[in-house]
Amino acid sequence: MTEKILICDDDPIITESLSEYLLAMDYQVLTVNDGEQAIKQFEEFNPDLVLLDIMMPNLNGLQVTKIIREKSQVPIIFLTAKVSVDEKILGFELGADDYITKPFSTRELLLRIQAVLKRNNISKVDNDQVLEEGNLSIFSLKREVKINAISIDLTKTEFDFLECFIINFENVLSRDQLLEYTKYDYLDSDDRVVDVHIKNLRKKLEDNYSEIKIITVRGMGYRASK
Repeated sequence: MTEKILICDDDPIITESLSEYLLAMDYQVLTVNDGEQAIKQFEEFNPDLVLLDIMMPNLNGLQVTKIIREKSQVPIIFLTAKVSVDEKILGFELGADDYITKPFSTRELLLRIQAVLKRNNISKVDNDQVLEEGNLSIFSLKREVKINAISIDLTKTEFDFLECFIINFENVLSRDQLLEYTKYDYLDSDDRVVDVHIKNLRKKLEDNYSEIKIITVRGMGYRASK
């Protein structure tokens, strides 16, 4: 089935050029030019991935992300001219999966899209691999996490980090090892960006009464423990 991409950017040159390119790559594409339309069309178009500009009229990209994350974990890639680490961190805190800085090459964007969609695809195989520690279960093929048999919502990067922690339970993992495990070739490796994903993962585990804790090991990285 052809995957659907929603492009949200107030620059018509960008939306038109990206639309033409992605259509040629056999994706279904819908474009909008402001945040309110992004929310409306997200509901109607039901995309597999969202390309989202931060600076848009009516609702900006950060506001749109917050609204989408209240109802869906669909992958979001920011298209942004903003390059400060603080702004990248804010985007990740709200649930973005990746970002790409303008100007960018369409080839690089395509590789990022392919990487995110690949990680988001849910296998239909029945015999799923289950990783268990304490009251936490990870269903690797379905990419589902349960605590006390109740599913919790994680972003794609949070899921990969948690899976890596459980596979390497009680072992210290560096930030580089975590990034390598995500197979996210283009994810910014700034330490603060990694730390934000860990912070968000910790909060979700704590909020859902997980027996598993993510512990900081100063100067080395992180490890999962009970």
